[in-house]
Amino acid sequence: MKIYMRLQSKKMAFLFIGILFICQCHLIAQAVFKVSISPESIGKEETATLRLMIDNAKQVEQISPPALGDFDVISGPNQESGMEINNGVTRQYIGITYLLRPKSIGKFSITGAKAVADGKTLVGNSVTLTVTKIGSGNNSNNIVGGFGGLSSLFEPVAQSSFNDYILKKGENPKQKINKNIFLKVITNKNSCFIGEPIIVTYKLYTRLKSESNVTKNPSFNGFSVIDLMAPGNTNYSIERLNGREYNVYTLRKSQLYPLQAGAVELESAEVDNTIHFIKEEYFTNQRNEVDEFFGNLIPTTIPPEGMLDEKVTLQSKPVAINVKALPEVDKPVSFKGAVGKFNFDVSVLKKNFTTDDAGKLIITISGEGNMSMVTSPEINWPQGIEGYDPKMKDELEKLTVPISGKKTFEYTFTVPKQGTYTIPSIEFSYFNVAQGKYIKLNSTPLTLTISKGTGKKVFDNYPSPKAQAENISLGLSVIIWLVSISTAVLFTILAFMWYRKNKKKATPAIEPIIHSSVAAALPEFNTALPLSPFALSEEKMIQGNSNEFYNTLNNELRKFLADRLQIPLETISKKTIVSVADQQGMAIYTRLQIEQLLDDIEWQLYTPMTSENSMEELYNRAMTIAAALATPSS
Repeated sequence: MKIYMRLQSKKMAFLFIGILFICQCHLIAQAVFKVSISPESIGKEETATLRLMIDNAKQVEQISPPALGDFDVISGPNQESGMEINNGVTRQYIGITYLLRPKSIGKFSITGAKAVADGKTLVGNSVTLTVTKIGSGNNSNNIVGGFGGLSSLFEPVAQSSFNDYILKKGENPKQKINKNIFLKVITNKNSCFIGEPIIVTYKLYTRLKSESNVTKNPSFNGFSVIDLMAPGNTNYSIERLNGREYNVYTLRKSQLYPLQAGAVELESAEVDNTIHFIKEEYFTNQRNEVDEFFGNLIPTTIPPEGMLDEKVTLQSKPVAINVKALPEVDKPVSFKGAVGKFNFDVSVLKKNFTTDDAGKLIITISGEGNMSMVTSPEINWPQGIEGYDPKMKDELEKLTVPISGKKTFEYTFTVPKQGTYTIPSIEFSYFNVAQGKYIKLNSTPLTLTISKGTGKKVFDNYPSPKAQAENISLGLSVIIWLVSISTAVLFTILAFMWYRKNKKKATPAIEPIIHSSVAAALPEFNTALPLSPFALSEEKMIQGNSNEFYNTLNNELRKFLADRLQIPLETISKKTIVSVADQQGMAIYTRLQIEQLLDDIEWQLYTPMTSENSMEELYNRAMTIAAALATPSS
């Protein structure tokens, strides 16, 4: 009897482990936590960048950095986050970087980084940093325009050598700095339409020897941003400006797509610099030693009185962009915000099929412009044809200016009765900046011939549009309930197995213990589920009312944050949220999620046409934030 009970317990345990595993495989993408250090070898006076990155996680609750007692933290934690949505599948990534300067030489193993993502604790890999007494020439984290210049960062490009670092008697070092090193913001235009791309470039111009570090990157509020340079990469060139040559380093280059009309200011960038001067009399008397010093940044033979260091923070001037509203005159009803130059193609997979089959309508929009605003056109399905929500696939070249590529929308539709049907002409329109007018593209009407089938319908598995909307909320609740119950039962059985293993003799109370434990676990999940703070938004989502949904979600989210953070509703903004969140010790990842969600809702509110495809995704992110703020650890 005892053996039989043990076998049954093990079978039940394996069964529920399998259920839990299957549920989690469907629900949670495998999160990856990676720690990296760059470069892996530096000099004592140089810096390295420590990166803690989580990729492919639906929710990041916490990242705990490793112990950094062997280093001075020059900058950090600096956060970056983003989200990509492809065919309804959301990919979120979050990263933290630290700029570190070692306190001593040696070989340091950095371990102990942990993260909590998608309910799992992830342990980061260990990295090793070698610190030498002599500069390694591998420092790729600072912009080092020192005596060795930026050549260590931008090899194999060699820099031009200027003698402006020589300080003559009577010269004012601050005046020399003002004249010979500065930041400049360059835009390809200062006026544009909503949705028309602008290229902005931040550059450092210098004729001096310096060690430089970017301390503030500009944020581009009011724009959709695509960076044209990989993080950490900086291009070097020699440029002539006002009759003088400079070593020039490109700090950031991005293409910006304005989201709303008005005067929008591009924020400044900031760079901290330590400028090294050598006095003229020392340069004259010890030229060989000076050349060696400037080549290697090792002050071994140069006396302190021969050198002069000046620290200065450079700041670029803000640049105002005049964003013009798109004209209202002759704006087509079909216009949804696409700006650029596009082609339009409409076809069906087959024109002749039976009532047993499902048809497919394929719309392809290709070209160049603000491709993110290219959405599925409206289709007036003829009576007797039932159309379903489209699947979208994109193939985009985001590093071209403007973005180029194509988007394909695939609509499934069914026809329950035989006959001849005509799908009327479908219209797509966009604003052509070069021509300064709206362009309308129309497809050719498509005629379908439907014959009577056998009655065995292959499209029975397709839910109706109404059922799809109703299942948005119901499906999520069922999945959460299933995983919760599976987890509760699993832990109950594992606890029971442990109890049986450690109990010296069997007891007749085993079976009641199992039932009482399970019974105790179930109400805990039910009572822990609070009423949704976004109930009205959920109602609008189920109704498919996208315009009212985004306005309602914006209002309910701000009211929820005002209540949770105890901020007066009339004063709530992203700035006040960040300030109060820091004061209250909110997890930086939750704060990032809030900021990103507010930005994405703002995008929907201020773009000419809202997208129904984003409603469920934004609603779920709001619920995730609500759950995070309801947890004490957050």
